[in-house]
Amino acid sequence: MSVRLRTRSDGTVYSQVRYRIAGRQSSISFDDHAEALAFDALVRKVGATKALEVTRITIAHHDNYTLGQWLRHHNDHLTGVDEATLTRYRSYAEHDFAAIEDIPIAALTDEDIALWVKNLRNRDGRAPSGKTVANKHGYLAGALNTAVRRGHIKTNPCDSIKLPEWEREEMVFLERDEYAILRAAVADYWRPMVDFLVSSGARWSEATALTPADIDRGAGVVRIRKAWKQVKGGYRIGTPKTRKSVRDINVPTSVLDALDYSGQWLFTNSGRGRRNPDGVVRSYNFHANVWEPALVRAKAAGLTKNPRVHDLRHTCASWLIEAGRPLPDVQDHMGHQSILTTVGIYRHRNRASGLENAQAIAGFLNH
Repeated sequence: MSVRLRTRSDGTVYSQVRYRIAGRQSSISFDDHAEALAFDALVRKVGATKALEVTRITIAHHDNYTLGQWLRHHNDHLTGVDEATLTRYRSYAEHDFAAIEDIPIAALTDEDIALWVKNLRNRDGRAPSGKTVANKHGYLAGALNTAVRRGHIKTNPCDSIKLPEWEREEMVFLERDEYAILRAAVADYWRPMVDFLVSSGARWSEATALTPADIDRGAGVVRIRKAWKQVKGGYRIGTPKTRKSVRDINVPTSVLDALDYSGQWLFTNSGRGRRNPDGVVRSYNFHANVWEPALVRAKAAGLTKNPRVHDLRHTCASWLIEAGRPLPDVQDHMGHQSILTTVGIYRHRNRASGLENAQAIAGFLNH
């Protein structure tokens, strides 16, 4: 490939870009040298065949967005998303579409998207998890759906893409005796918090955003109205994950009575440094300084499972279901947006219906 300046017989200068397709050399001419350089760069990036297609579409649609331009436009005009989500979307647009960002959205094909999915990598160069691919593909599909609605493109090239299969990270459910082992291994200062997490089922971001004013100790009610959001440069208080996550839940009074109501936040670090004067509990510190040491001690005491902090939430739902609580009540307690989420995640924990199924089949057998 090369870009050369040529002179016509009338003395005007033009730029010629040479390229190869299937081993055969050809060329295309531009009056604007900058356009020639842009075409040459595109050939090097996506190949001559795709570059020619893009050029034809660009000439026919002078106002057509490239994918990179459209994603930035889409992010700037998004409504109904919180700051943390928008920060993540902007990071996607900035870092994850370099291979196809110069292609006009009208020229994007399902083959382009399929190659992008196949070649997607994390910033450390490793292949991303199936969930990460699904998240980024979902963001791209949503942005292009908006382009369809606005009339910029006719169809969404993401629609026909088959994504890699991925399995939800395995959940750990603790039985009563297993939780007792874990609890005994947790440092005394943190046991009230661990008891609260397993009995409330609150998400970490919700529990650590609670203040003493959010607790009605007389009624045994916890009002969940806010959650920490990770944003560029740190954290801020925002709304919980979904509309249904804003909820009032009942927690055993024995758990609530063991909490410390003297600080700004319901849960605080035992030591408060210059960088964290309010003592807000952050997950990375809790995991390294409290949770991991507790797991080491618990395993030495006989615990065979390896729960995450979030598995306390799963354990809460599991205990409610095993106690016979109706799934809609479990949904309300957990703050799931849809009952389908509750059913999909936790229904297998209730073996009563499975036993009834077996009994029903047994009635039809001859032995």
